[in-house]
Amino acid sequence: MSNKRITIFYDVVSPFSWFGFELLRRYQSVWNGVDVALQPFFLGGVMGASGNKPPATNPYKGAQMLKEIPLFGKMYDIDIGNPANFPEKSLHAMRILQALKLQGSDKLTAVSLAFWKLYWHDKKSIESKDDLQAYLAPIVGDAAATRLVQHDSQTSEVKQALADATKEAVDVHGAFGAPWFVVENGNETMTFFGSDRMEAIAFFLGEKYLGPCPPGYKRESSKL
Repeated sequence: MSNKRITIFYDVVSPFSWFGFELLRRYQSVWNGVDVALQPFFLGGVMGASGNKPPATNPYKGAQMLKEIPLFGKMYDIDIGNPANFPEKSLHAMRILQALKLQGSDKLTAVSLAFWKLYWHDKKSIESKDDLQAYLAPIVGDAAATRLVQHDSQTSEVKQALADATKEAVDVHGAFGAPWFVVENGNETMTFFGSDRMEAIAFFLGEKYLGPCPPGYKRESSKL
């Protein structure tokens, strides 16, 4: 196991989580000695516990964010627009992702990306069980998708695990938004907020930062 590790706490309601998540995928082939861990959490819970307020609650901040997102999408080479209804509550979606994590599923990355696409590209509802199931099915199969939406995500174990991850992010790591990165380099640990901190993360790790689309990056082949 490497002595360099990045844990990303993320929520699919956050477009900046998508940017940060995707950048980590791309840099896996550049930062070969860095382990990456994915940890779903509930951004609404983070906001409540930290006393922070989402940008959308301020009309000026919300309007600016929605203007910037398509530009950031072009910069990061991610097909993203603005959702039909923003914000929506992502709790059920994040419980599905937490269920996959507890199961040790190798589909966590693919499903996370599918849920971002559902909401931020295809303008579906992240609150809709039907939409969530429809985007799950091609990845995990029809039966597993039904089980995840209707049962696995609703167990007390999964609910508690997501609540614990959210609490850990705030109480242990000081999180107040998403994405939240916990970065370990040997005996040193630093936390970083936001998808625009990748250069600082690289500096802390003693790794190279080569921009949002590093040499060798291909959208269809980047992987975590």
